[in-house]
Amino acid sequence: MFLRKLIKNKKGYLGPIGDDLPSLIPLMFALIIFFSSFYATVNTYNDKTVDFENDIAVVQIGASLRGTGFVSSLEEFKKSCDALNVRQPYFSAGLIDLNKDINVLSLDEDYFFEGSDYFKCSNTEEKLTQQKVLSPNSRIVLRYYPIILQKNSVALPVKLVVVAWKE
Repeated sequence: MFLRKLIKNKKGYLGPIGDDLPSLIPLMFALIIFFSSFYATVNTYNDKTVDFENDIAVVQIGASLRGTGFVSSLEEFKKSCDALNVRQPYFSAGLIDLNKDINVLSLDEDYFFEGSDYFKCSNTEEKLTQQKVLSPNSRIVLRYYPIILQKNSVALPVKLVVVAWKE
């Protein structure tokens, strides 16, 4: 009987946690919003960091292959290419004529100078095609650098093309 009287006097009392339940709901929503925005920020930061690292790698590849901006022979270009020790990102670089446009998805020897003098450097032997190397999520970085190529005692202005991608 005493217990029944005690319960009647405390109508609506749900206990210490039950009374704080209405204030806990907005707090939980605030925590969910905070952590989801924090997670999105970290993902964006990581994506930008990968893009920045790819840009730095492309600039380093271009600087190594470009050297002084004057390529006197295929052997000199191959020596610069062999000095590169880049595993990621995948890259393909070479010298092409100034008037030639480039299609990233079909970059092969047809783009480079004719004959046996293929001024090409790559860390992958596979041809750049969507089926073999590039995936829909690949991030492609393309840079052009002006170069002077000495060919048969004639100085030709050409472009050094560096294409890099990361899956």
